[in-house]
Amino acid sequence: MNDRSNTVWVIVIVLALLSVLFASLKLHPVRKKWQNAVMRAQNTNIGTDQELENVIGFLEDRLKYRLGYEFSLEKEPMRLTNVVYLTDASGKRISGKRTSKIKVTHVINGKIKYAGIYYKGQNFTVVEGDSLVGGRVKNIGKFGITVEKQGQDKFYDVETTSLNDQQMKLGDK
Repeated sequence: MNDRSNTVWVIVIVLALLSVLFASLKLHPVRKKWQNAVMRAQNTNIGTDQELENVIGFLEDRLKYRLGYEFSLEKEPMRLTNVVYLTDASGKRISGKRTSKIKVTHVINGKIKYAGIYYKGQNFTVVEGDSLVGGRVKNIGKFGITVEKQGQDKFYDVETTSLNDQQMKLGDK
């Protein structure tokens, strides 16, 4: 080999070493970041699995408690409304808050007309001419009653659906 070839090879080797040196200097911080990421990954507990297991355990314990609960009317008679929603025949929810309101529950049309009244937690049966809450039952009709009180007439409608309405609804289906 002549001197010219040797010089070219030396230049190529020096350039290769310089490029490897610059590349290693450039990649050294990346290597450090990679090692830090690997260390964090090894020290990290996957939290979602543990959190999910805690939630599932809580729900299972709560379900076991609820399955073990036995509702008894004798033990908690006042909590019935928390379990069952009471409704009248038309499906309206009975709140029980306004017990002083007159509610006509039913009307019986016959030779003598009767009406069922619910007032202050009690059921009453009235006919035309009976006194009711400081007034007088003036008329009992198909859809409710008229009460005359202090010279004014007030109509109370029946709060349930009639049998004919229910039959029509069933016929529509």
